[in-house]
Amino acid sequence: MSFKYVENTISTIKAKYKLLQKANAHPFSLRIIDEEINANGETIFTLQLVGKNLVSKLPAKDISSDKKLLKSLSPIDLLKILNASNKKLLKKRGNIILFPCQAYYKLIAKNYNHTLQQTIFILEISRANQITQKKLTALEIANNPLILEKLTPQEIYDLGYTVGSESILREILYLASL
Repeated sequence: MSFKYVENTISTIKAKYKLLQKANAHPFSLRIIDEEINANGETIFTLQLVGKNLVSKLPAKDISSDKKLLKSLSPIDLLKILNASNKKLLKKRGNIILFPCQAYYKLIAKNYNHTLQQTIFILEISRANQITQKKLTALEIANNPLILEKLTPQEIYDLGYTVGSESILREILYLASL
């Protein structure tokens, strides 16, 4: 075996390893690891660079005024910082900070449609200022990750069971028609 072959193999493995590291990279480079309140009543956050042991303590007001820092935080951490930096305003006016696109979903009813041979779910969509209901098939809900992440585990189980049952029923009907 030649030394050149081993060298090429090692360099190929290193290149693949670096590609895997980039693929699994965290989308947000900073995270909050601690929160404390100083003597002046200001909230101080301890931020960590993800994957590194570098930490920094900064007041919420300083973080909320720095666009680069805000872009590198996850939405949940961002909400914590915005709430802390606007705490006095929130206490005075009784406001709540909500993202405008935030919605909550709940499966409130289901009905089997014999003509379509599909289960129709009634989905309740709750937003900050309104509640609506929408009829969707089990497959339409299962193919929408934005809805799935807001459902409870029991609702997801029921939905998955329904999709699986409908799939088996379609296979049986197809085989019966042959």
